[in-house]
Amino acid sequence: MNNASDINNKNSVQSGIIHRIKGINRLFLYSVLVPTTLSVLYFGLLASPVYISESSFVVYSPSQSFSATSITSLLSGSSGNYSASAANTIHDYIDSWDAMSALNQTYNLKSIYGNQQIDIINRFGGVLYPLTSFVELHRYYQSKVLDSIDSTSGTTKLTVHAYSAKDAQKINAFLLQKGQDIVNQLNDTARNKAVLYAQDQVDLAGRRLTAATLALAQYRNKQKIFSPPAQSVLQLTMIAKMQEQLITQKSQLDAIRTHAPKNPQLTVLEGNVRVLENEISNETGKVSGSDQSLASKDIKYEALTIDQMLAQKLLEASVTSLEQAKVTAQKQELYLETISKPNLPDASQEPKRFQDILATLLVSLIVYGVLTIVISGVREHHDR
Repeated sequence: MNNASDINNKNSVQSGIIHRIKGINRLFLYSVLVPTTLSVLYFGLLASPVYISESSFVVYSPSQSFSATSITSLLSGSSGNYSASAANTIHDYIDSWDAMSALNQTYNLKSIYGNQQIDIINRFGGVLYPLTSFVELHRYYQSKVLDSIDSTSGTTKLTVHAYSAKDAQKINAFLLQKGQDIVNQLNDTARNKAVLYAQDQVDLAGRRLTAATLALAQYRNKQKIFSPPAQSVLQLTMIAKMQEQLITQKSQLDAIRTHAPKNPQLTVLEGNVRVLENEISNETGKVSGSDQSLASKDIKYEALTIDQMLAQKLLEASVTSLEQAKVTAQKQELYLETISKPNLPDASQEPKRFQDILATLLVSLIVYGVLTIVISGVREHHDR
């Protein structure tokens, strides 16, 4: 009798449970209980732990001033826009296909994120990312690597999500080094555009000065002159002395002719006067009055001298510009300063299992409430 009674009691309990289950509102079952149960199963048992490695850096120029209390002064000064532009360049690169390709060649992202130990929902090649093309890999990469720039301080925060603490850290470190490479490349480009161009101008001016100096030297050798102005001064000085001698000789000659016309020195004095007149005529012809005179040679000489002087001035100006370009390039040189290095997390930060389950429950209850109101309204309208 007791056994029969126990069996009847068990059957009664089971029937009661089944009856209660059947009595549950189907809308509540499908909109609340089922999603919450699936959430508990996934976040509680299936979801793989996610490790997050973070780092932060800032790009600055030596001309920018640091503040003892705040890093916001990094973006002050004329080079602030240049530094901000460099930070944006790094941001764009980290998000780019090139960054993903370089990272994949080094660490094989498909192996890291497509590991079979990762839950089927989140892994690369799983439910959310079923395709395994590089286009899909790039999308998956962008969902796992995030970087943001603080517009106030200018700092960039780089965050990498992975299913292994070491993977997260090494990916973060790789991208941080790529950022440093970009800064170095920007510095090289600026240096090439400014300093190398100025250096080319110095070299060009040097070649022009060399050519002008050589042309002047060749003209001197060909014309057998050193400096027509200086030589003209010497010639004119010598002509002036001869003219003084000529005047003296003529005075003596006139005096003798007047007082002693038969003096035998007349012949000598007349010869001296003719010689002096011829010498003065010849020397005057060397200075001017013929194609071979110093005056005619002075035109070409002065032109060559001016060319040499202009080439010298151009070289001096080019050297000054080169020095200024070096100073400007040094002022604009950028540096990437790591504020915090990529950390090695000792615990997973995601998923937040309890919060995710609770969020699912709350959303399900909201959906259930909305559907209940809608269905009740439809029924009421139908009954009318």
